Order: sequence, then structure tokens, then C-alpha cells
Amino acid sequence: IASYGSLEEILEQSASYEKLRQRYKEEQRLLKTLQQQAHKLQGKEMAAAIDFAALGTYLSLKGKNVTVSSPLSAVLVEKAGTRGQSPDLICLGQDNRWYVAAVSDVVALHAEIPRYQQVEQLRPPADLPVKLGQCRSGTEETAKLVRQMPELPLERLPPEVEEQMERAAQVQALLEAHPIHQLRDRATVLKKINRYAQLTAEIKNEGERLGKLQSRHWEEFLNLIAVLQEFQALTSDLEATELGKAAAAIRGENELWLGLALMSGEFNQLEPHHFAAACAALAIENTRPDSWTSYETSAQVEQALDRLRSMRHRLFKQQHRHQIALPIWLEYELIALVENWALGIEWEPLLENTSLDEGDVVRLLRRTLDILSQIPHIPYLTAQLKKNAYRASVLLDRFPVNEVVD
Repeated sequence: IASYGSLEEILEQSASYEKLRQRYKEEQRLLKTLQQQAHKLQGKEMAAAIDFAALGTYLSLKGKNVTVSSPLSAVLVEKAGTRGQSPDLICLGQDNRWYVAAVSDVVALHAEIPRYQQVEQLRPPADLPVKLGQCRSGTEETAKLVRQMPELPLERLPPEVEEQMERAAQVQALLEAHPIHQLRDRATVLKKINRYAQLTAEIKNEGERLGKLQSRHWEEFLNLIAVLQEFQALTSDLEATELGKAAAAIRGENELWLGLALMSGEFNQLEPHHFAAACAALAIENTRPDSWTSYETSAQVEQALDRLRSMRHRLFKQQHRHQIALPIWLEYELIALVENWALGIEWEPLLENTSLDEGDVVRLLRRTLDILSQIPHIPYLTAQLKKNAYRASVLLDRFPVNEVVD
């Protein structure tokens, strides 16, 4: 391959060869489509012709039930099947074998040749089931009869199929004459050339992508640091404060918001069932404006959440200023479901008091339970808050919320 010259010239040769290969594949695809269309049209015509074909008519067979490399000359001996349906064709082939074929296996019907007069002497083997695809060997007697069968003309293809075959053959000739096609190990050579071209393109694209994204990602990183410092989660020396360490220990969509809310002290005096509802307010979003529950949120929970509004508004302003798109949930409408579930209400009555379906309610409770289960492991939270989180988790963690999902 090195004799072709420079690497650029080799790549050019490879590209031209690949173009020829793709063109040949397309010509072959068109040829296959035309052949299928011709076969479909021929099948409709053949089905009508077979209905009127007399026993002893010569056929050419090749198809799903007669798997041969080229059409097999045969004579029609019997038709089997129910009235109104295409018959199964019992034929004796020129290879002295019996076949049970379908109409779709007939590629040509030679009505122009006088029918085989000795058909009355032919009887299919007794052990030949009348089932498509079955075949049996003939006898010495049938071998003598087969030798008397005339040579059948080759199947004539439709003009459009023949033309497409010629085009495909021309492209194949160009492909085989290409210098790269002459290489004994061309598959390995092409694989390496294509891999080189692919890696070169990937390196170029990745370099361009990184060039575009590097400054933006760096800016996003600096913006996140600015927001964390604004809320004293990071010092000016980029050291994490107690709030920063607490937020880092939380798994959620906006860890800073969760850390601010939990360390604000607003939830410290809530009972476990109230605390569960308050945590749900931080963990869920009501995306359906028509969702409702007939339960009412407790005043204690609403008051605790109301006291977080100013801090939430401040965080929202800072995130907007620094173009940070992280959710800051503070849900009021549906959290009463969590509170009532924690109080021990049964599942069916709970569902009767909301427009949410069963799956949505389970997801709501499990998201709340996920937040509660993390709280005992978050540093710098009060012991009372961790204790209430554990007690609230126990209250929520019952069937079907704790059902194992495969």
C-alpha cells in the first residue's frame, strides 16, 4: 500500500474504493428489490396458471421448500389440498427425487412443452408426507422415466431485472479492477485506513468541541463557587464550611438548597409526621396543575415552610444571576398525603383522597423517604433532627412503599 505514495494519496484511494463499494451495494439492493417485485407479480400469475395446469406439466422449481442452487426441472404429478386454497404440488424432479412444493416455489411453468405422457405411471412414495418441504428419493423405475424428460429452457427474467443485473455487473468490474481490490490483505489495510481516518476526525472534532466548551464549563464552575461563597458554604480560600460539608453529604437535585433548609433550624421542633411532610416539600415537584388532594397541610408545616421563602427567593436570585439552572422545590399542595401516610392512614383511603394514581403516590413517598434516610448521615445537623428523620422514615416505610421492585 505504501507504493501508492503519501498518506493523503492512500486515503484518497481508500475513499474512491469505498465509494465504489457503496455504489455496488446500492446496485445490488435495487436488483434485489426488482427481483422481489418480479417474483411477487410472477407469483400471482403463477397461482392462476397452476390452477389450470394439467398433471404432467413441466415446472421449474426453486424456493423455500425446494432449496437448490439453480431452478430444478420437474414434472407435476399430483395436486393436494383443500378446495379454495393454493394446492400443494407433488413433483418428480430431474434429479430423481420427489418434492412437496408450494405454488411460490414454481419459478416457471412450461405450458409450451407437451405434457409428460407417462405421468399416469408415476406414483409418489407411500412414505412421502403431503407436507411442504418434504422430499424422498426416487426408484430405479422413476430414474428411467426421468431420463426421458426433455431439457427445459432457462427462466427468462423481466427486462428491468436483466438491465439492473448488467449495471451491477459493470460496477462490480470497476470494483475488482481498483488497485486496493488487488491487495491480498485489503480487509486489514482498509480497516487500518478507516480507523486512522476515524481517529483523525475524532481528534479534530474533540479538539473543536473542547475549545468551545472549555471556557463555558470553567465559567459554570466559577459561577457555582460564587453562589456557594454567597451562602457561606465555601470560604474565600475554597474551604468547605459546616454548611458546605453538610450539603456535600446530601444526594439531591439541589444539594445547597437542601442543606440550607435542613440547617436553618426551621424543622427542628417539628413532629416526625410533620417533618416528613416538610421534607417532601423539598423533594418533589407538582408538574400537573390539576392534581389535588382533599387533605390539608398542617399549620405547623406551612409555617416552617413559609419561613424558608425569603431564603429560597435569595437563592433563586443568585442562581438566576449566575445562570445556574437547578430546581429549588417548595411544594405545598401534595405534601399532606405524606403527612397522612405517616400518621398511619391505610393505602386505599389515601388514594381515594387524591387525583394522583397509585404509581405517582408511591414515587412521591419514596422520594421523601430517600431524603429522610440520608439525614442521619449528614454532619452538623442536630441530634433531634436526625432522630426525627429516623422516626419519620419508619412511619413511611411500609407496604406498598417498601415493596421491592424487580
